[in-house]
Amino acid sequence: MISSSVKTKRVIRSVRASLEFEGLKPSRHAQAVGKQYLEDKISSREAVTKVKERYASRFGRQK
Repeated sequence: MISSSVKTKRVIRSVRASLEFEGLKPSRHAQAVGKQYLEDKISSREAVTKVKERYASRFGRQK
């Protein structure tokens, strides 16, 4: 049986490889949020909210 830690590491490597193939590089913050999600520490909705809160203002979001 594969531990959840090993599964998480595999998923992170796979996602990173896919992003690199597309010429993208996630920030450290986005990577940390993704890891929290994969470890079931936050929900997918919370993950999206955290990333949006951090970066949405850079893309002309109005308050």
